[in-house]
Amino acid sequence: MKYLFLDIDGVLNHEEWYKERVHTFKRKEWWEGCFDPECVKRLNQILNKTGARLVVSSCWRNDSELKRYFETVGITTDFDTTPNIRHKLPDGTISWPSRGEEIDEFLKTHPCDTYVILDDDWDFTEDQLKDHFVHCCADYTQAFKECHEGQTGLTDLKMKEAINILNKTI
Repeated sequence: MKYLFLDIDGVLNHEEWYKERVHTFKRKEWWEGCFDPECVKRLNQILNKTGARLVVSSCWRNDSELKRYFETVGITTDFDTTPNIRHKLPDGTISWPSRGEEIDEFLKTHPCDTYVILDDDWDFTEDQLKDHFVHCCADYTQAFKECHEGQTGLTDLKMKEAINILNKTI
């Protein structure tokens, strides 16, 4: 089984989208403007070309309407979500784990041949960052410095990188 762990903000939307297109994009509900159609198209291409199962790792996973949002913007595949885990510290406070820890927790109970993580953040384990991570840039300044594409969100280059990781044969 292959998994694609998806963050939404910074991957399926980004600063350029909000600045240049969101105000002219016709939408019925607020959340529809949070999905750049080009990024959604690229996500669907990854899923179609790899057969990966979608797993939402974004905080959006807690929204009970996420399936409807996805269907409305063109993401029609079924999906899982990473678990919401937390640690109660001796002083009674709650410590939230990194996304990497939540992905590791998911993988403990789901057989996996390979996986890819699409995210604009870096809170992952060393192994995840080395072999399974595709960094999507949320803002143009970051994209220019770190991604060297001059583009943001899930770009064509990032889509190809994800497909290569998922279709890699050992």
